[in-house]
Amino acid sequence: MPSEANHPPRLALAQARKEHEGWRADRALCDLVKGINRRAAKTLFHKRVIRLNGKMATGSERVRVGDEFEFPDPASKTGQILLNDAAATRLSTPHGRQLPRLYEDDTLLVISKPSEIPVHRGQGGFTRRDTIEDVLGRAYPPPPGAAYDEQGFYLVHRLDMETSGCMLVAKNAAARDALIRDFSERKIQKQYLAIVTGEVAWQSLIVRRPIIYLKAGDDERGVKTGKSGQPWHKRGRPKPVLLGQKKGVVLEEGDLKGKAAETQFKVLERFKGYTLIHASPKTGRTHQIRVHALSTGHPLAYDPLYGRRTPLRFREFELRSMDSDAGEDVILNRLPLHAWKLSFRHPATGEEMSFEAKLPRDLREFLRLLRKYRKK
Repeated sequence: MPSEANHPPRLALAQARKEHEGWRADRALCDLVKGINRRAAKTLFHKRVIRLNGKMATGSERVRVGDEFEFPDPASKTGQILLNDAAATRLSTPHGRQLPRLYEDDTLLVISKPSEIPVHRGQGGFTRRDTIEDVLGRAYPPPPGAAYDEQGFYLVHRLDMETSGCMLVAKNAAARDALIRDFSERKIQKQYLAIVTGEVAWQSLIVRRPIIYLKAGDDERGVKTGKSGQPWHKRGRPKPVLLGQKKGVVLEEGDLKGKAAETQFKVLERFKGYTLIHASPKTGRTHQIRVHALSTGHPLAYDPLYGRRTPLRFREFELRSMDSDAGEDVILNRLPLHAWKLSFRHPATGEEMSFEAKLPRDLREFLRLLRKYRKK
């Protein structure tokens, strides 16, 4: 992020007046700071960025005349981001799944996408789930008097439904065009964390194998991708491609029948039977990291389309749980793939920006078990 956002926000001060006597602290803060409503105040207290008389406050304290509030300074950039984020419309599905904001201004939005939420309807063959488009459509409707093709937001790239992490959204057509152009010119850097099967022998590797895509009804066994005439990732009977899905198969490097694709891999941590890797795709092909990882002989630890189709359970990692009910507990049933970092130039200001999405709880727990039971 910009340099200022890497430091604690500059604080502003305000004192409770006579009319605030006996009020809750969150209610008093709303009255003292312009532009903060009650929900925003509760959010700021919950984030522990508000102090009352020098002590971290919860918002439920009763205020007395002269009590002093310390809060993010609206005149500073970091403070403005915090206050705007607290006051912004919540991004959530009807079932309560939250889409945390990592950054927002008048031009763009960066969210941390949860896993198992499709970006758009029909993605991966799913048509009945609430999507990222649905959530954003409720929060950012077209402006009043907008032209028929004008929107309140524009998607400039996608993530697989089960992939979590950083996702960039434009808030006007000019920003959309600029960001799409930067993606196509490879000016936007995307960095992923992934957990793959096997103990990877190499420390770093660049894969430049083109990808051809199959759809429902195509025969994967007919795709010639090597000297043997069989797919690089043939492991038993291929899983059929469902209606609405597409499946990538890697070709020989330089084969013009496929779409050019390049991914840089780097090993971060090895375990018995698994490896944590860093992946940086230089192109943006569908399923690129999944397909390229598979082509190296190390598919994702769980991937029903390209690798293992059954969830990982606790009994596979802890011998004492083999005969207990705890052994059946599922510890991983989604792609262990996380869009960790996104770096780009702001389309309006030209400022270099970089954001990180914290590793979700399920992947943190999986890594904890690997470090405990599969440590090298």
